[in-house]
Amino acid sequence: MAQHGSGGVVAAALDTKHGEGCSGGQRHRGSGCQSGRFPATTAGLGAQSRAGPCRCNQGASMLPCLFLTRPEVDSARFARAARDAGWRGDVLIAPLLHISLTPPPAARLDSARTLIATSQNAIAALAAASPRRDWPIWCVGPRTAEAARAAGFDIVHEGGGDAQALRAALLQAALAEPVLHLRGTHAAMDVAAELRAAGVATESCRVYQQIAQPLSDAGQARLKQGGDLVIPVFSPRSAQLVVAALREAAAPEARLHVLAISKSALSAAQGVDWASARVAERPDATAMLAALTLVQAALEPSEKPR
Repeated sequence: MAQHGSGGVVAAALDTKHGEGCSGGQRHRGSGCQSGRFPATTAGLGAQSRAGPCRCNQGASMLPCLFLTRPEVDSARFARAARDAGWRGDVLIAPLLHISLTPPPAARLDSARTLIATSQNAIAALAAASPRRDWPIWCVGPRTAEAARAAGFDIVHEGGGDAQALRAALLQAALAEPVLHLRGTHAAMDVAAELRAAGVATESCRVYQQIAQPLSDAGQARLKQGGDLVIPVFSPRSAQLVVAALREAAAPEARLHVLAISKSALSAAQGVDWASARVAERPDATAMLAALTLVQAALEPSEKPR
């Protein structure tokens, strides 16, 4: 990958040209309000958009840019999937988080009879901590379950895609106790506390840190370039970090579109003058890609995605 500025990464094999002029089909930005509220819903489930007075944005590419802020490995994977799904514009990877694994002590693991993992990072920390693969393991969604199977675990259950669905599935299951939840320092829900409240012997263990970092020089430069930028957010915390970075960057020429994995992630994205907002139909990567295709179609009305 090509490195830009202080840590910004453009997925080199995924890029089209940056900085093309707007000849014959310029993108415009509505002036909009600065209240940080979401635009009014106009069409489609989960789709919101706003129109307003326009100013030509001469410096931006005609095609929208996919602006990815997850950790680099996750962003690169989503960028490849987006290309495979037909994304034709630029892709910029500017992580606002990096992951630091803190594998749990073997004794902590050995006392558990059932494990819960709410991200692929938890699976990576578990695999680094112990050669054992005989625990039944509950995973928040298909991507985490895939990572668990790839790491050699045979008894893998999928929990529905988000913390709420996982909680519901766990409460209906006959779990072998005690249960250990492997999680990060930041979590949308305290799953262990929820299970304990229901009478299930459960503890939690923080096995990775999600460490915030500032927006890279490349990310700031792309915002200032303007045009349509589509920004996926995969959790409430990542949405909050995006909002903070965008407010600090203060790039009025950029027309920003948020694509949220859940309603809670969208709610956490308040505070930015979004040109449009959409929530995926399900909290998983496949649904995010499907929603991205709809956003692309709306931004490229004369050239539908292939």
